[in-house]
Amino acid sequence: MAIEEIFSLISVIKKKVFYIVAVFGAGALVSFSFMGEVIKKIETDMFWRLELPGKTGASGQLVEISQNLTALSNRINDSVIAQNLTTLSGDLMNISNSLNIYKPNIVYLTPMEVLMLEFKLSLIFGALLASPLVIYYAYKGLKGRLPAVISQNKSLIFSIIAAGVLLFLTGAGYAYFYMLPLFLSYLYQDAMSLGINANFSVYEFIYFIVMTTVIIGAAFELPLILNLLVRFGVTTRKTLSYYRRHAYIILLVIAAWITPGPDIFSQLMVTVPFVILYEASLILMRLTGK
Repeated sequence: MAIEEIFSLISVIKKKVFYIVAVFGAGALVSFSFMGEVIKKIETDMFWRLELPGKTGASGQLVEISQNLTALSNRINDSVIAQNLTTLSGDLMNISNSLNIYKPNIVYLTPMEVLMLEFKLSLIFGALLASPLVIYYAYKGLKGRLPAVISQNKSLIFSIIAAGVLLFLTGAGYAYFYMLPLFLSYLYQDAMSLGINANFSVYEFIYFIVMTTVIIGAAFELPLILNLLVRFGVTTRKTLSYYRRHAYIILLVIAAWITPGPDIFSQLMVTVPFVILYEASLILMRLTGK
């Protein structure tokens, strides 16, 4: 009887794994076709806030003057004047190119780099698509072993999932639309001040943006984690409040580990929201009597 139950359990697990793999594979396969547009969108979103130097505007004006001189030289019958105008037009174009040298560029360094990036991004999309199914199967399998306060309260489960999704999206949005563009702008201005042109590997750049966004999104689950720890009796609000200074140090260490750069600027951009979320969690616990 025990052997039959084991084989039955293995059969059920194999079936669930098959469904998960099927959803994951379908999501990755379908998303692969539009990963190129995703890469372009990320590049645009990250660079739109960059403050390009005033030279860039002058560069565009020189290009326009150069084109006008070329058109004028084509209409002049005097060959000497026309040749001089053409030479001047070329000189202005060269000056324009030198002024525009600081515009950041995305390049690929190996033949398969872009293809592998699209493939890896499609796998991430497939994993995100399959994650709700994984959570559902995990809940069904652990339903009888979960604390009674969870297993007997479906509204609490829904609230936890909704809060988790909302916090993740908030953190991901903060990282993608604010922290990363500002951080890249800081790095760009610093490199530009040294006369260094910005050339980013498309694989390293895009993958760095995606993973940083996901990590910061997951880090914003802090209030939910603290509230669950208090609800399940692992700790108390008074304990969390008493050791808040120690918690700030820990959060600073975590921020230093997950932030994209070693500078204190980027670490503070992650630590400050952490501290705000920590304090907000304590206030919420006090208001709810936890």
